[in-house]
Amino acid sequence: MILLVRHGEATHHTEHLTGGWTDSNLTNKGQQQISALADFLIKDFSNVNKKIRLLSSDLSRAEESAKIIGKRLGLKVETLPFLREKNNGRAAGLNEKAARNLYVMPASNKELDHRNYPEGETRREFFLRTVQGMQQINDLEHHNFIIVAHKGSIQNIIFSWLGLTIDEVNENNFSFDILPASLTVLGINKWQEHAVFLLNDTSHLRSINEGFGLARFRYGLPR
Repeated sequence: MILLVRHGEATHHTEHLTGGWTDSNLTNKGQQQISALADFLIKDFSNVNKKIRLLSSDLSRAEESAKIIGKRLGLKVETLPFLREKNNGRAAGLNEKAARNLYVMPASNKELDHRNYPEGETRREFFLRTVQGMQQINDLEHHNFIIVAHKGSIQNIIFSWLGLTIDEVNENNFSFDILPASLTVLGINKWQEHAVFLLNDTSHLRSINEGFGLARFRYGLPR
């Protein structure tokens, strides 16, 4: 079983900084979100006998989230740089206005080898970095893992778990919304298929977020 957790709300969200490799910290609300998730997890994992490994991106907002979970579940955090969000190069640490001055517009929204920011990653490079890192984890399909990462890296892990290449994702215009402090569960079902048992679940946050938050989702007709 693989549990994918996005870090909680971070200061780059509230201070209008770029995300990516900006090394932001959790806000008070973000800490509360992850604590609520940890409370949710402890109810199930108290009865799990198999070994559980807790892996995290080494960016502060993810590592802080993982440490909150680890303290509640009695697990040691293993930090792995390949779980970082997409590298936004020289835009990291800048506010959104300053980052716009560095942004290089792609020819279309379908570009996989375009570099949005100087010294940053392309979409293909980011996907391959995540997937190749996951392939180096021992016994991924035979143990329980909690992986604390970012929206983009979690999306990449789900795509790969479902057997999709980045070209197939791009061609079919696939995506998954992954909200702060959300929980996604991957595993092998009884037919030995790679399954998604839970996707972007935030039910543990409703008392904090005051509702499901449908207004945050954007709807539109295909162009």
